[in-house]
Amino acid sequence: MRWLSLTDDRELATTAQAIERDVPVFLDELTRAHRTHLADVAPGLSWVVHEEELPVATVRATTLRWDGTSDGAPAAGAGEAVARAGEDGADTLAVLDVTVAFGARGRGVGHAVLAELDARRREQELARTLVLLRPHRKADYPLIPFDRYVSFVADDGAPVDPWLRSAWRLGYCPVRGVQRSLQAHADVASWERWLGLAVPGSGPYLVDGAIKPVVIEVERDEGRYREPHLWAGASGQPRPPDGEDWIAALAAAGVIAGERSHREVRRVR
Repeated sequence: MRWLSLTDDRELATTAQAIERDVPVFLDELTRAHRTHLADVAPGLSWVVHEEELPVATVRATTLRWDGTSDGAPAAGAGEAVARAGEDGADTLAVLDVTVAFGARGRGVGHAVLAELDARRREQELARTLVLLRPHRKADYPLIPFDRYVSFVADDGAPVDPWLRSAWRLGYCPVRGVQRSLQAHADVASWERWLGLAVPGSGPYLVDGAIKPVVIEVERDEGRYREPHLWAGASGQPRPPDGEDWIAALAAAGVIAGERSHREVRRVR
């Protein structure tokens, strides 16, 4: 794979935008300002990844100060990291987004990008790598609480979610769960456009591509979306197929699935 930054070629900004538009519309529009800011502050850390001559992914990153602890990771997730981008004394490569081009999905491109992130950190002569993970498959389970979903594991003890699984297998360890990493407020007309249907009244709504419901209040002409993410740090060592405890690692990062049983609901006759 060949990584080219916006510093290498400013015209790559158009290529990056084309790849990043091929996501759910609401997500593209809500994160566009973040991506623009990162490209302005640190163009050398906005990459378009190529396989031979074909652009297959984008990576948006910046630099932050981080002491390597759970409490030291940005508590407000993406919003805080963007606001702090390029701060004085930065010692950490903070990767906020990886987007795989639509035609390249499903064949391991994302895994290969994750595998090379720590090498980019070494090129920048930084001490640590911190990655903000958005479990995209969570959109298939929008009603499951985030902490429970990321705690689902396969028979081998690794996460069920493919993106989390890739990161874990490559040696990334959970650092901190962030419940309000991406926060968005928009008017009802905007949410109707993203939903593709009318909003007849207030309540929770499921938007295509969202990993949890948006809460819309018609009386206030406002819809609120607060998306959780998971910070993960690079250990530098890939994990063996078994013998690792994802649940314990989550707990150390402050992510607790909670009670896994559910109350039995009895029908009242």
